[in-house]
Amino acid sequence: MNEISRRTALLGAALLALTACGGGEDKLAPVAAQRTMGITVFPSYDATDVKPDSIVTVSGTYGRLNDVQVFDSEGTVITGAFSDDRTVWVADRRLSPNEKYTVIVRATSEKGAAVSQTSRFSTLEVTGKDAVGSTLISPPDGSTVGVAQPVVIAFNQPVLNREAALAAFQVETSEPVEGGWYWIDSQEVHWRPKEFWPSGVEVKVSESLVGMDLGDGRWGVSRRENTFKVGREQIIKVDVRRHRMQVVRDGKVIKTFAVSTGKRGWETRNGIKVIMEKVTNKKWTNTAIDAPESYTLYSSYAMRMTNSGEFIHDATWNGRIGSANTSHGCVGMRLSDMRWMFNNTIMGDPVVTTGSPRRFRELWNRYQDWNVDWDQWQTGNFDLSDG
Repeated sequence: MNEISRRTALLGAALLALTACGGGEDKLAPVAAQRTMGITVFPSYDATDVKPDSIVTVSGTYGRLNDVQVFDSEGTVITGAFSDDRTVWVADRRLSPNEKYTVIVRATSEKGAAVSQTSRFSTLEVTGKDAVGSTLISPPDGSTVGVAQPVVIAFNQPVLNREAALAAFQVETSEPVEGGWYWIDSQEVHWRPKEFWPSGVEVKVSESLVGMDLGDGRWGVSRRENTFKVGREQIIKVDVRRHRMQVVRDGKVIKTFAVSTGKRGWETRNGIKVIMEKVTNKKWTNTAIDAPESYTLYSSYAMRMTNSGEFIHDATWNGRIGSANTSHGCVGMRLSDMRWMFNNTIMGDPVVTTGSPRRFRELWNRYQDWNVDWDQWQTGNFDLSDG
C-alpha cells in the first residue's frame, strides 16, 4: 500500500469511529475516492506480429487526451482523430507490414496532473509472394492526356481479393465524372468514365493497399498517387471502306487524310482504340507478326493502338494509300500527313475505326476498355470471366 492509500484508509477508519461513538443523527459526507488516470493503447506494449490491418487506438479514463503521436521506424506519422470528449483517439489508416511503431501519449488527469506514456510494437513480417503492391499508376504523374485515356493500376502479384481491394483505390476529379473499375486480369485494373473524359478535367488517382488483407496470407505493401489533366477533345476516325481518316477536334473536322488499312485476313479491327505510345524510326519485320511475306521496312513516325501491334504510321513504300487496304492491320499514311498526326496527337486520344468485318474484342489487347458495354463494365469483372 502506498502512502496516499494508507493515509486515506486511516482517515476513513477514524471517521467511522467518531460516527459510531456519537450516537446522534449527524452524518458526515463520504470522502471522494482518489482516481488515477489510466491510458490503454492497442496494439499492446511490445506486441509482435501485429496484423497490418489493425487500427491503432488509444483510450483514457479519468482524464483527457491531449496529444497522440504514432510513427514508424522511418519517422512516417500515422494521423488520427479524437472523440469529442478527447477520451479516445483512433488512427485513420492501417499499419505497414515489416515495421516497428512507437506510440507517445500525453494527457491530463481529472486532478490536473500531467500524464504521459510511451509504447512500442511491431507488425507481421510479409515478404516474397505474400507482399502485393502496385508497380505503376498510369497515366504518368503530371501528364496531359486525351479524352479516352483509362486509369491503369498494375501489381507485382496476382490480387486474389479483388473486390475488397477496390476500397484501396480512389479517383478524384475536379468536376463530377461517372466511372468505374474493371479487372483486366488478376494483376491489372482499369478505371474509365462512362463516356469520354470532359476536356480540361483534373484527376487525382491514389491507391493505399498498405496493410490490406488481400486473401490467402497476402498483404498490401504499397501506397502511391498520380495526378493528370485531360487535354483538348480530339477523336481520330478511320473509315476502312473509304480509306479515309478524319481528325475531329472539339466537335469539328480539322483534317482529312487518305489511309490504307489491313488487307483480307489481316483486317484492321473495328471499334474504339486508344493511342498508347508514340515512337520514331520504327522498324517493321515480318517475323515480328509471323507474316508470310519477307520484309524489313522503316517508318519515321508511329503511334501504337494495341499491344498486338496495330499502329498508325507513315508507309512510304505503299503506293495505294487512299485506294486500297494492303497492310497487316496497321493504318498507313503518307509521310507528310503522318508527321502532322504525330505532332498533333497525344497519349489517350481515341481512334474510332469503322467499316471492318473484324471486331476489336480481346480484353488483354490493351486498351480495349471502350468496347466493353457500360452495363458489363459496372460488374467489375471480379471473377475475370471477361478476358
